Amino acid sequence: MSATTLVRPHGSGRHEAPHTGSPWTGTGALLRLALRRDRVRLSVWILALTSLMAYAPNAIRLAYPDAAQRLTRVELLKTPAGMMLGGPMFGGNETDLGAMMANEMMLTLIVAASILAILTVLRHTRAEEEGGTAELVLAMPVGRSARTAAALILVGGVNAVLAVTMTAAMTATGFDLVDTAAMCLGVTAVAMVFGAAAAVTAQLWRQSRTATGAAMAALGLAALVRGAGDVIVPSGSTLSWFSPIAWAQQMRAFVDLRWWPLALLVVLAAGLVAIAAVLEGRRQYDAGIIASSAERPSARPVRGVLGLHLVLGRGQTVGWSAGLFVAGLAFGSMTKSLLDAAAGNELLARVLSAQGNDGVYTTMTQFLAAAASAYVATAVLRVEGDERSGLGEAVLAGSVSRWRWLLSAVASAAIGAAVVMFCAGLGNGIGAGLVLGDPPIVVRLTLAGVAFVPALAVLAGVSALAVAVRQRWLAWLAVTFVVAALYLGALLRLPRWLIDLSPVGRTTAPSDVPVAALAAMVCIATVFAVAAGWLYRRRDVA
Repeated sequence: MSATTLVRPHGSGRHEAPHTGSPWTGTGALLRLALRRDRVRLSVWILALTSLMAYAPNAIRLAYPDAAQRLTRVELLKTPAGMMLGGPMFGGNETDLGAMMANEMMLTLIVAASILAILTVLRHTRAEEEGGTAELVLAMPVGRSARTAAALILVGGVNAVLAVTMTAAMTATGFDLVDTAAMCLGVTAVAMVFGAAAAVTAQLWRQSRTATGAAMAALGLAALVRGAGDVIVPSGSTLSWFSPIAWAQQMRAFVDLRWWPLALLVVLAAGLVAIAAVLEGRRQYDAGIIASSAERPSARPVRGVLGLHLVLGRGQTVGWSAGLFVAGLAFGSMTKSLLDAAAGNELLARVLSAQGNDGVYTTMTQFLAAAASAYVATAVLRVEGDERSGLGEAVLAGSVSRWRWLLSAVASAAIGAAVVMFCAGLGNGIGAGLVLGDPPIVVRLTLAGVAFVPALAVLAGVSALAVAVRQRWLAWLAVTFVVAALYLGALLRLPRWLIDLSPVGRTTAPSDVPVAALAAMVCIATVFAVAAGWLYRRRDVA
């Protein structure tokens, strides 16, 4: 029996099923299956976030050992850019290590935990429906809402585990238990909100990419609204309260703890879950409430394999470009504050001086490129997702060779990286130009951003190899190395040769534009892509 016989047509009466169970029948079995499938993936996420909570306090103590240096850091975070990238300043206990942790780490933890929640929910709902796995599940005595319920319960369980492990890791370093627990509960409650938001977007759009992009855009918008609101009033303005991220930060852990904002997050998450349940009951299987552009009669035809990759990644490219433009704008506006802070902080001065006379510009551009490396990996790894969904099989069944399919994905990722880094550099240049009164720096930093494209092309080649050997973790290992070498290299005093293995670290624009190094990166990226294409031709698809 086809799964399509288990659901009603769009807009018709109530959902009919061949069994008399409730819409949640089979939730427990699906939850166990999801746990089995994701046990390694979720364990890695939990271990990484927990380790961060154990490492970060010691890193802050090492970087800012006395009150004077902490005060310098606090003053830096009181700038508009610091507010955007950190959290609100409440005017009390600002140099306390706990308050610094809450101010500097909550946004990072919230974004990471929310991304995990979004990806997990959509992996077990819309992605399975798009790939056809859900049709097999619904052919069994399983309720219509069981898949979504199982995904949300799984995310709730992961967040509960995270709340416990992160609290334990941070209190083990000497922080107050109650304030630490409040901070971690706030982080996981926001993650639950965006997990529920992903359940809603899974009902609205047919394509998992679109649903993921919409949920991620909601997360980015929430971060932007929170930041803008805190810039208006450092302790949080009316605008801040339109973002659920602000509700967690307004619990004011380590400053003036209050629990009632947590209740707002619980209510919002419950409301989004209810909306998802209603929408799921109103749509047809394998359809979305909102029609996709490809389903419209006026949709333009896609021309060529490269054009198909560009269209498939268009939403992702636009989202990353907008996000890194805003991040670049924030980084650029911190230029003067960073230069002032480096005068009184040996660690910060060492990080900046390592990049030459324009170290502050190079360091900021490298940070933006390190973030863009995640975009590149995701863009290339999409090929493996297309295999699972059946799109790759449909394309390769025609006249398109595997070689062309994979290498076109690498080319598409490189083109997207150029767009993303152009926007990142432009934002960085505008921010720096405004605070320094130096308009020519806009062009200089924009070009500096584009100079990182060869480095990102190397990561695209590594990601293609990961696709060819069906080992996605290789791509994410490369991204992790790039980020760790950049962010932690100076703090951990890593040897220079190890840091130089990172293509992003080897790119030092605008301090210097090493043409030979950039040309070598292009050659290395080409070798990786060709090797990946050769391996991809020799293995089965899906």
